[in-house]
Amino acid sequence: MSNRNKSRNNRKKRKEKEVKKSDKPFVIGFGIFMIIVFLWSQFSNNGDISESELLTINGKLNSELIQESSGGTQKTYFWTFLIKNQPVKFSIGGIAKVDFDSKLFKEKETNQSEITVKVDREFYEKSIKDSRNKTVGIKYLASKNREYFDLKKYNENKKTDMKFSYIFLIIGIGGIVYGLGMKK
Repeated sequence: MSNRNKSRNNRKKRKEKEVKKSDKPFVIGFGIFMIIVFLWSQFSNNGDISESELLTINGKLNSELIQESSGGTQKTYFWTFLIKNQPVKFSIGGIAKVDFDSKLFKEKETNQSEITVKVDREFYEKSIKDSRNKTVGIKYLASKNREYFDLKKYNENKKTDMKFSYIFLIIGIGGIVYGLGMKK
């Protein structure tokens, strides 16, 4: 093979190498992002909620239990209802929804049922003042017929939810280790 052909082949190889981009920064960046998500979930947890942080509201059920959703393509579903003479809707979603039996609630409770809910005091007051967000998440729900969920169950479900966040840590560390082990 002549020198001219060798140099032409070498130029082609150099151009191919220059065009080919490395996935290493993406993999390492993804790992770092997953670790940040884990840290955010750990530090955003304020610990157990105590009774002193909650406001107890008693009243008659003023609507049926309605399933609503929020979000775009990945909708989040939650249950809402109204209590007579209250300016906000009460919602059961996220951590509270885990132990909530909506079928039983619909069977047992009517529009005249006496309901007791406990909500975050500060969030309730902000929701009353805010004209847009008039929905308050509840931490405790009971009626004269039965207790649907309490603060103890709510706090236990919150801890279980925190254990799930360790998956992000494992994926993040794995991504960084894999990225550092990549050749290019």
